[in-house]
Amino acid sequence: MSQQTPGWGDRLVAAHDALRGSVAAARAAPSANGAGLAEQLRNHCETVCVYLHGHHTTEDGALFPHLADVDPGLAPALERLRREHVVVDRILRDVDALVAAVEPERVREELDRLATELDAHFAYEEEWLVATLNALTGPVPWDPHRPERLP
Repeated sequence: MSQQTPGWGDRLVAAHDALRGSVAAARAAPSANGAGLAEQLRNHCETVCVYLHGHHTTEDGALFPHLADVDPGLAPALERLRREHVVVDRILRDVDALVAAVEPERVREELDRLATELDAHFAYEEEWLVATLNALTGPVPWDPHRPERLP
């Protein structure tokens, strides 16, 4: 009995779940002060920021154009998702600046804002794209778990 490979939509949800977990881990950093906390926040945020930026860059540059060709009716949803990527990227830059300035409480506030934005963004993306992605049978120029892979 062979195990079926998850569809592209299921892979997208798994990538989103991993990102949700990474943001939650960053938000749960201990509330102690000092260099240890700053280093911990820097490590969490670097992981989240780099991966999330890569994930969205590959969606914008590879996945969304492919989906627009597959299903032109997705154009309005894809445009909204691109706009949301800009908002998330702005928050990531704010988080990065606050981490560099060693402002842990403000970092947590921004991480809370990031989590809220991502929850809404991922829910919308999953609502609009999972079924279409799971229906794809050929190669897809994108891997949600490996954002550094560009076509």
